[in-house]
Amino acid sequence: MLQELGNLSLIDGPLPLIFWILGVLALLLLLLRRSLRWWLFALASAVVVAAASIFACWAVIHVLYIWPEDLPTAVVINVALLLWVLALGSATALAGLRRPRAGAVKPGVSLSRRALAVVAMAVALATVGLRINADFGEFPTVRSLFSAQTMNLSTVAPPAPKHEQSTRFMAAGVSTRWNAPSGLPARGSVSSVRIAGDVSGFHARNAVVYLPPAYSAVNRPVLPVVVLVSGQPGSPESWLRSTDLIGQLDSFAAAHGGLAPVVVMPDPNGADQANTMCMDSSVAQADTYMSKDVPHWIKTHLDADTNPAHWAVGGFSYGGTCAMQMVTRHPGIYRTFMAISPEREPALAVNRSLTIARAFNGDAAAFDALVPLTLLAKNKYPVTSGWFASGSQDATYSANVKVLQVAANKAGMTTDKSVFPGGHSWAVASAALPQGLAYMFTRIGLQ
Repeated sequence: MLQELGNLSLIDGPLPLIFWILGVLALLLLLLRRSLRWWLFALASAVVVAAASIFACWAVIHVLYIWPEDLPTAVVINVALLLWVLALGSATALAGLRRPRAGAVKPGVSLSRRALAVVAMAVALATVGLRINADFGEFPTVRSLFSAQTMNLSTVAPPAPKHEQSTRFMAAGVSTRWNAPSGLPARGSVSSVRIAGDVSGFHARNAVVYLPPAYSAVNRPVLPVVVLVSGQPGSPESWLRSTDLIGQLDSFAAAHGGLAPVVVMPDPNGADQANTMCMDSSVAQADTYMSKDVPHWIKTHLDADTNPAHWAVGGFSYGGTCAMQMVTRHPGIYRTFMAISPEREPALAVNRSLTIARAFNGDAAAFDALVPLTLLAKNKYPVTSGWFASGSQDATYSANVKVLQVAANKAGMTTDKSVFPGGHSWAVASAALPQGLAYMFTRIGLQ
């Protein structure tokens, strides 16, 4: 029973529908009054909260510069609905709490109605929360709401490498040199590890590492590497909470004699709300962290193939942008990429000049020299392959994909792309992931 409850979708299906119906009923409960004064208040408050919501959502992007893209219209509407319900509910719940004057008629709002108003506000809060979550897809199931308690990430360091690093450059893919022994575990292991910024000086949160069943073999193979970067805001654990990444890796391993890549999910931001743009700038030395510290840790702590032909990097949103940056700046490390809903270029704010001022002290040339479109126009990448994806309702990021893919193809890359239903959300990333993994796996020697 608890497992079935945990598997309930928060994006679609019966639970969001039930809360949507309850939310409508809650709003009707608050609106149904006979007083003309009440209806005038309801109308006036609707106008005020609509204007306040539009302004607040605009200010978050264009004044406070918390996010580099405008919020979806659906989010603005849901915020307005929430504020309206809270205004109606507060007015109802507080009605009659003041002591009436002597001889005055007592307010006609009963205690039970005030209690129902409080319940209605709670229902509205949950309903709008579900609607906003559906737009971003951060929490796909009930279980994902409690992911910190259910992930059970191991803090035990991965076993020491068995192969000397000098012998781990593999000309052939692992699928051509592996015969699975009996007794392999059915699933891989997932652990939380610290990847220090020894060269960059960057202070990252712990990374997440997946080791496939084949890694536990007595004579384990030298394995290809996939590096995945989450969106922003987010963390390495976002891949575990918002997608079925581990399940897909285990399923692939089960069908391929325990083989899957070593998957490392590093943290190039340092905090949920931080944004380093995956660059070396006055904000942080995030590019050095991703191109030196992370690969060095992988090569010294894991039995990882050191052939760049067997390394891939991928990500969603900010992570997709980071993946593009890695393959354009460091083709000697990463030769295959997966970019799901990437930005056209890294950004701290919707105002490009503010990004340059904050991160490069106003030096536009220094910023321009590092962005993928500049590098794609300047350099050739004949051995790099990449796969793009975006949501069919995500006009901004779909346009980004179109521009980036054209530039990548002109630079000699081999690319493909797919479109999935939805907007700019983890739901699209989750739907895209199986196809993206298959694309990368084929090119890093797994099949």
